[in-house]
Amino acid sequence: MPSSGLLSRVKPHTMTGGMSLANRITLGRALLIPAIVVLALTEHRIAAAVLFFVVSAGDVLDGLVARARGEVTTLGKALDPAVDKILYLSVIAALASQGDVPLWLAVLFAVPHVGLAVGAVVLHASVRVVQGARWPGKAAAVLTFASVLVLFLPLPDVVGGAACVALMVAVGLSYVAAVDYAVSGVRTRRVLRSRGQETLRER
Repeated sequence: MPSSGLLSRVKPHTMTGGMSLANRITLGRALLIPAIVVLALTEHRIAAAVLFFVVSAGDVLDGLVARARGEVTTLGKALDPAVDKILYLSVIAALASQGDVPLWLAVLFAVPHVGLAVGAVVLHASVRVVQGARWPGKAAAVLTFASVLVLFLPLPDVVGGAACVALMVAVGLSYVAAVDYAVSGVRTRRVLRSRGQETLRER
């Protein structure tokens, strides 16, 4: 049935909480974001690129640690994507202030990410579920990571231009991801509320 397929793509609400090792890694990533921005703004671009790579790699590490140790927590589900959004919004803003990214592109980049964050809060507040990342969002994340890393490095202008084009594609995919998330979220909310009403009627 369509509803079962839909729900299979939704990560259930996890009741376990606490400051796990994975969550500590995520918080550590967050604490390094200001350093990346300062390095980028003070023309220490290679150092900023290295630290950006480390923080981005930490995104993979905290997920692996959480699953390996059975420490997938509600806090982690909220904290990890929030740190990712703060990281990318911060570095894109820094690059825009340096003229490496057009201001209009930075604004277009911010809109779907803020929308996704608001949507996630609304969905969690209404039906207590967290949707996992779908392919448009994953593709946008990979392209954004590669684009930012290239833009940080002192490479020829033609390479920087190609990175900006890749970032534009990533922004387009972010809008696709936002629409996909919204449609899926509405359907999930409708299905879960319908099931809740059926349970109440059976009682």
